[in-house]
Amino acid sequence: STGSATTLTGATATLNGSANPRGAAATGWFRYATVSPGTCDDVFGTRAPASGGTALGSGNTGIAFSEPITGLVPGTTYYYCALSQNSVGLSIGSVQSFLAPNVPTLVTQAASSITGTTAVLNGSGNPNGASTIGWYRYSTTNPGTCNDSFGTRAPVTAGTGTSLSFGTSPVGYTQSLSGLTPGATYFFCAIASNVVGTGLGNVLQFTTP
Repeated sequence: STGSATTLTGATATLNGSANPRGAAATGWFRYATVSPGTCDDVFGTRAPASGGTALGSGNTGIAFSEPITGLVPGTTYYYCALSQNSVGLSIGSVQSFLAPNVPTLVTQAASSITGTTAVLNGSGNPNGASTIGWYRYSTTNPGTCNDSFGTRAPVTAGTGTSLSFGTSPVGYTQSLSGLTPGATYFFCAIASNVVGTGLGNVLQFTTP
């Protein structure tokens, strides 16, 4: 049987499966590709490993096996299946798929609840398949384009922010600011990071009354 892929990053993943040797020494391996084969076979895509495989013994119970793969393209869907062979013949598992995570996609949205000294920054981030944390940067000096070094980080502590989970749809998040200067123009942008990298939103501005 083919199991779920795990430890997904933009470029790597671990394929998982299990097989029952049925009383003869068996070996297990995987096949994967960016095009669905429809049904599993031992000719499509790439073999993992390229030769040989995991020795599964010769018992009569299911044995789990896995194989790490590398060189994946972030944001790409991969199709894969588990295969096993003993002296009697070859067995194949079902075709499963996974999405290789990509850098988060960010959109900075208009600030709200603006007073002379406070404001709420708004934005949304698409985690693109990996656990993601979102935050903001703001300053009275225009950075030109968003980056994670200008002005002040909100929240201030590195590594903290709003969890955007690990889906593939945009998730809105906000950050309250205080201690602003009345009558000042502030520039800000939404930022988020996952295991693949850091995504940057567009730069917007607001002026405190």
